[in-house]
Amino acid sequence: MLRPSNSLLGSSLAARRGVARAAVYRFVQQTVRRVRALVAGTVGTAVELVLLCGLPLFYLVAAYLVLDVPVRWLSHRSAPGGAWTALLFGGAVIVSLSGFSRAAQNAAPIAPVRPRFAKAMFGLSWVAALLLVLGDFAG
Repeated sequence: MLRPSNSLLGSSLAARRGVARAAVYRFVQQTVRRVRALVAGTVGTAVELVLLCGLPLFYLVAAYLVLDVPVRWLSHRSAPGGAWTALLFGGAVIVSLSGFSRAAQNAAPIAPVRPRFAKAMFGLSWVAALLLVLGDFAG
C-alpha cells in the first residue's frame, strides 16, 4: 500500500508533531528577533536623546574644568576632591579633545543643527568657560 508523503495529509502523527514544533520554534524565533530589535531601537533612541540634550552641557562643563582646575592648582587654591579632581580633569580633557577633533574633521554634529552653528556654539562654550574662570578668580 502506498502512503502519502505529505505530512499535512494526516497520515503520520509524528510528522504532524514535527510540523507543529517547527511552527512554534519559528514563532519563538521571530518574537525574540522583534523584541531584540525593539529593545535596541529604544536604547538607541534614549542614547541619542541624552547626547542631543547633554552634549552641549558636557562640552561647557568640560571646557570650564579644563581651564579652572589647572588654574586652581597653579594658584594653590583648594580644588575640591583631591584625587577625584584629577579624574574629573582627565575626563574633561578627553571630552574637550573629542570636541576639538570633531570640529577639526568637520564631522556632522550629533544635534540636528548645521555644522557651522555647532562649531560656533562649541567656541562660545569655551568663551563662556573662560569668562566663568576669570569671574571665579576675580572675586
